[in-house]
Amino acid sequence: EGYEMTVSPPKIITSMCESTGEKLEPFEEVIIDVESEYSGTVIDSLTGERKGLLLEMSDSSDGKTRMVFEIPTRGLLGFQNEIATLTRGTAVVNHLFLENRPYAGVIGGIDKGKLVSNDMGKSNLFSLANLAKRGVLFIEAGEEVYQGMVIGESSRPGDLDVNPVRAKETNNMRTVNKEEKLYVPPPKRYSIEELIGYMNDDEVLEVTPKSVRLRKAELDAGVRERAARTRKKQLMAAQKGKK
Repeated sequence: EGYEMTVSPPKIITSMCESTGEKLEPFEEVIIDVESEYSGTVIDSLTGERKGLLLEMSDSSDGKTRMVFEIPTRGLLGFQNEIATLTRGTAVVNHLFLENRPYAGVIGGIDKGKLVSNDMGKSNLFSLANLAKRGVLFIEAGEEVYQGMVIGESSRPGDLDVNPVRAKETNNMRTVNKEEKLYVPPPKRYSIEELIGYMNDDEVLEVTPKSVRLRKAELDAGVRERAARTRKKQLMAAQKGKK
């Protein structure tokens, strides 16, 4: 119908225990069937910073392993995309709500580092060929980008501001490295449902009739950097307070 909308990241609904005043959050039971060779990878993914607990593990005669976990619902955010990559799409995941339990604290390992455009214009092959070495791209040459738009996933933790529109400097010197020889891997495309589970807390999804773009909620890089420092100080203060 021609409408445009902005989708914010999913958030869990917490509650307070009436008798103790303790903060509660939902927990879920997760059952995963996967090829046995990937079982260790799945366990590492769920029982680390995602705060999952392995309850049962059994092998079958057809080379598959079934694992049963209990995990905070927050720990499952973005997990579907991650496990599909880790197991080459062979894992079957089922989960259901268990109950509300005491808040599990800070959960890490969910937010992915992103490649964020710091300029506006049309992306070009020269810039993208260099950026492809730093992670996985979500766009291809010729696509319009703007400041604050997420154009890829960084191979390292933390966001990285990049310039996908910078053209190669030209001069009158001959060179054998022509732009036609540059190679950029095909971009990774996500559906709206996949992006909703993949996006970080400081991002929003921009949905229009013609495109779906992931961008930072705050487009200005300077403001984002100051906000990140503030959050880091608050987190460190909270951790010291618990000690």
